[in-house]
Amino acid sequence: MKKHLLVSFLARKSLKKKNGMVPIYCRIRYDNGIIQFNTKIDVFSEEWDSDSTRVIGNTKKTINLQLEKMRIDLIEKYELLYKTNVIITAKTILDLYKNNSLLMNSIINVFKQHNDNMKSLINIEYKKGSYKNYVSTIKYLKNYIKTKYNCSDISLNKINYDFIYNFSQYISLNTKCSHNGMMKHIQRFKKITNFCIKNSYITKDPFVGFKISFKKTNRVYINNQELYILKHIKLNNSLNKVRDIFLFACYTGLSYIDLYNLNIKNIQIGIDNLKWIFIKRQKTDIPSNVPILPPALIILNKYLIQNNINGIFPMISNQKTNRSLKQIAHLCNFNKKLTFHSARHTFATTITLTNGVPIETVSKMLGHNNIKTTQIYARVIDSKISADMLKLRQNFI
Repeated sequence: MKKHLLVSFLARKSLKKKNGMVPIYCRIRYDNGIIQFNTKIDVFSEEWDSDSTRVIGNTKKTINLQLEKMRIDLIEKYELLYKTNVIITAKTILDLYKNNSLLMNSIINVFKQHNDNMKSLINIEYKKGSYKNYVSTIKYLKNYIKTKYNCSDISLNKINYDFIYNFSQYISLNTKCSHNGMMKHIQRFKKITNFCIKNSYITKDPFVGFKISFKKTNRVYINNQELYILKHIKLNNSLNKVRDIFLFACYTGLSYIDLYNLNIKNIQIGIDNLKWIFIKRQKTDIPSNVPILPPALIILNKYLIQNNINGIFPMISNQKTNRSLKQIAHLCNFNKKLTFHSARHTFATTITLTNGVPIETVSKMLGHNNIKTTQIYARVIDSKISADMLKLRQNFI
């Protein structure tokens, strides 16, 4: 039940100054709690009316307006706190009024503070894409709290296993997220609760008993036959550009963002006197040095002469690119969901591992710092197994 807030003013005559003026204090009463603070407004004691708790005399209009504004501001801060469903005291109302900052006793406030800090460190400690992911997570969290609790925020002491489990179910049932996508959001939420523990906002880990687990998924790539079809199908001008850029990624293993950032400075002569790509991956800041294969060099030379303003290739947004790839896959009769990231999988499987390139070499070209990551990308496909076993078969003839 909503409790009554009382804001009043008093002149502290016991603190009378040498000039004969006394300070006006504001008193906040809420739920049996009282706190008061100096308004930094002084008046002569004879100008203060204790009954109306207001100023009388020549300066009354200006000062009384200041006091009324103060009272209204305090009530507004209280209303804001009430909507968040956090634990309210006279002190928390005053803290919010004085600092006009987020109180670290509710989950959305903490999450906002985390995101604001993260935003200020973009391109220093964080990438813009990582920040956008946390923005998506807090959006889902706000929607869940609004739906479940009919408020805009919730106290940290109400975050427990049940809250986390129901939040995960909400994401699965009310968004387009896959199981792994949902778990990514929960993983980010866990980072926020860990932040709360480290800062002593909470004392118990609400994730005790909740397991974050990811399902193994089939990595979509295209094989040699599909590569041939993709190369030779006739497309309109816009789809043709997307096809070229996708094929270049298939032969280099570059991600969308790294291709977007690719410029002439990244193309250099390597140790073998042939052209290489020398970059640092935006996602991990790890070097990724890739020799340019002949099919990729043909595409590269085609676009180098076009002098595109922002980079080597005429890139469109990742979302529009994936829509175009969906059209291309349909025209090629590919029975698979093609996205730009499929090119990276294709490089790891069809282009490199299938042709006998050691996984350590593939890992270095992909810019991975852990070979286990490469093993996820680089599936050993049936044609490679068949070729390897044919070689072994000769030993038994």
